[in-house]
Amino acid sequence: MPWVDPLDIATVAATRLLAQGWTGRQVQAVHGPADLTWTEAAAVLSTATGVTIEAQQITRDEERADLRQAGMSEVAVEGIIGMSVGARDGFRAEQNRTPLTTTPSNLAGWAITHLRPALTRQHRA
Repeated sequence: MPWVDPLDIATVAATRLLAQGWTGRQVQAVHGPADLTWTEAAAVLSTATGVTIEAQQITRDEERADLRQAGMSEVAVEGIIGMSVGARDGFRAEQNRTPLTTTPSNLAGWAITHLRPALTRQHRA
């Protein structure tokens, strides 16, 4: 699946909204620089954070419980469950990857910039 930095989504959205000829509604896929399996994503995160991370498949009910425990609202929980169910069931993006839909920020960069500092702060606390 594509792994996308939220900053890339914001950049694509802002560029579209600020375009001179823009009107109405447009759909623009944002795919990130590469599609990664869960195992590949875990390896990237392990390297970027220095913490061993392993991908493990859990049930939908376990995922719901974990998200609720993290403090997410029911609407957010069900939104994430919907996305993960689609990923498990062979979801395919409406728009294929193209140079236009491929954004530059990779998972490692995001993890180094955002996740590693959060883990460091948590470890110090």
